[in-house]
Amino acid sequence: MIQIRKGTLADEQTIAGLISELGEAVGALREVNPVSWYSTLRKMIASPEWTFFIAEDGKKPVGLLVLLILPSLYYGANLAAITELIVTKEYRGKGIGKLLVEEAKNIAKKMGCAELDVSVEVQNEEAIGFYQKLGFKRKHADFWMEI
Repeated sequence: MIQIRKGTLADEQTIAGLISELGEAVGALREVNPVSWYSTLRKMIASPEWTFFIAEDGKKPVGLLVLLILPSLYYGANLAAITELIVTKEYRGKGIGKLLVEEAKNIAKKMGCAELDVSVEVQNEEAIGFYQKLGFKRKHADFWMEI
C-alpha cells in the first residue's frame, strides 16, 4: 500500500535519488556541486516555505513532490507551486502522482493559498496531459534566461 509522508533531513539520499531520476526523465541532467546541492536541500527542508512529500511502497521510495508556499501581493494570499514531481518509472500510471498532488493541494488549502501552480517543459506532453487530467489549466507562458 502506498503511503505519503513528509520528508525530513534524514531523507537526503532518498530525495537526491528521486531528483536524479527526475533529471533523467526530462533530459535535464547537469553537473552539480554535491556540497552546494546538499546545502541547498538542507536549507529547503528546514524552511517552512518548502514541503517535501515522499510516496513509499512499504519502505521503498517511489515518488516525490516538492511544494513551495509563498505570500503573493498580487493575490493578497499565499501561492503554492509544485516545483518538482517524480514517480519512479515502474510505479507510473498507478495513481501515485495524483496522490502526491492531492496531498499538496490539501496543504496548500490549509495554508490559505489562492491557487496551486506547476510549470512543465513545453515538450513534456506526458506531464502536460497528467496535469490537465487533474484539472490544471494553462494560464501563462514562463520565460527564463541564464545569468
